[in-house]
Amino acid sequence: MATTRDALTATHVLEAVQLAEKGTENLRDWSDVREEGLRIRVRRYKATWLFRFRNSTVTLGPANRWTPKQARELASHIRGMLRSGLDPRPWVDARLAGASHDEAAGVVLRREGKERQDWTMETLVQRYLEDHIKQGRVVRGVRRPPSAATARDVEAVLSSDPFSDIASLLARELDERSLEDFRDEMAAEHGGSASRKALAYTKAALNWARRHHSAAAGLAGVSGWWRDVASVHVERSKDRMPTIEDVGMTLALAECFRRAPGRTINTEASDRTILGLRLLAFTVQRRAIVGIERGFLIDDERQGDGWGILYIPPHLMKSRREHVLPIPPVAMQLLTPAAEASKEKGSQYLLPASRSGRTESDVPLHGASLNRMLARLRGRDEIGKARGAPDLLVRAGVTVPDWSPHDLRRTFATIVEDETTRGDAVSAVLDHAQGGARSSTQDAAAITRIAYSRAQRLPLKRIAMEPWCEAVEAAYREALPKAEEIVASLAK
Repeated sequence: MATTRDALTATHVLEAVQLAEKGTENLRDWSDVREEGLRIRVRRYKATWLFRFRNSTVTLGPANRWTPKQARELASHIRGMLRSGLDPRPWVDARLAGASHDEAAGVVLRREGKERQDWTMETLVQRYLEDHIKQGRVVRGVRRPPSAATARDVEAVLSSDPFSDIASLLARELDERSLEDFRDEMAAEHGGSASRKALAYTKAALNWARRHHSAAAGLAGVSGWWRDVASVHVERSKDRMPTIEDVGMTLALAECFRRAPGRTINTEASDRTILGLRLLAFTVQRRAIVGIERGFLIDDERQGDGWGILYIPPHLMKSRREHVLPIPPVAMQLLTPAAEASKEKGSQYLLPASRSGRTESDVPLHGASLNRMLARLRGRDEIGKARGAPDLLVRAGVTVPDWSPHDLRRTFATIVEDETTRGDAVSAVLDHAQGGARSSTQDAAAITRIAYSRAQRLPLKRIAMEPWCEAVEAAYREALPKAEEIVASLAK
């Protein structure tokens, strides 16, 4: 076998290719002195780059596929793979197919990861949801109930279209570009706030997997580079504060709009949604409260005079503490009939959702229903947009037409402090950083006992709840005539 040893150049490549075109019965090698083990070999009608390291010989492809410089770079990388015990053939095949250096490395990682059954991003986030989020947190030695809202948010990430683009990637394959693309696509499809949440949950899932399951997830030895990928969404300052007249008009429009001409909706379901909005307005709690059980609303027999008590279990509170509110007579007049109607239907919830599906399961009204109703009033739902529906809140002169249910808490604080000068009463109702037990007691006797414990400060809460509920109801009644006129005008 004839062999030429030299620093291979394009001239040597051309010579080998021309020899292969003619054909030869004898082996002919051109060995590179700059990269030990690299050579061009001609056998009959084929000229091929080869690289030999120790006892392994790797084919790099046709001689005219790579320049000598490119072949040396390939050989250098293959030497490193062989030293690490890796099979370089998948990487070479990917390079021959047109993949870049990094893309070909991804092919190798994927093949090895599949052989080891490393986690994909879908598996990683699903395990984070099941093994971490749904287990709740341990705070000061006490396990707090899991957050249903957080679980829903993570499930929403898993089911989103943008996540499907990275779901099948091995966790080890994910890189800055892929994660940033996911963030940006979430923002384009679902808005900046959803993008910020999705990125935060994905990063948290990666941190959890790297800390607790680094080997199974394929993240052993991987730096936490994802921590440097930041959200580009800037939250607006949360300073919206609807007036009490804005609140009353919105409630009145919701009541009247369900009877708007031409609307074909489930009246019963609409009743519950409107009651949910009224409940939210009266209690100024977060929207999860609409999922409360019927048995948690009881008459306050100690106070009498039509007062009630609403027990809110830890899983419906952001603080994960049980919370008790005194319910004034004006609100009980609305909520007690709702509880009785729910009992007649056999539901355990104060505001049950419409039963549907094969199981006819008993489920509560979801807080998202309130947002959808507000969107209809603003003409921002799909039907409203298609028809060019007006914003009824703007037409009615609501000063803050884009207010959200959470903004009621600012209105509540301002009005109650003006009426009572008791900021501590406001904090008690809004559950601002107070201590208390974290049980989930359900019977009426225990609810009464908890309500009258010092930790719940029930007398102090009454100072705030009574003027607030009366102001909400008065604003609603005053707004009804105008709301009826506005809704009636839609038929003209």
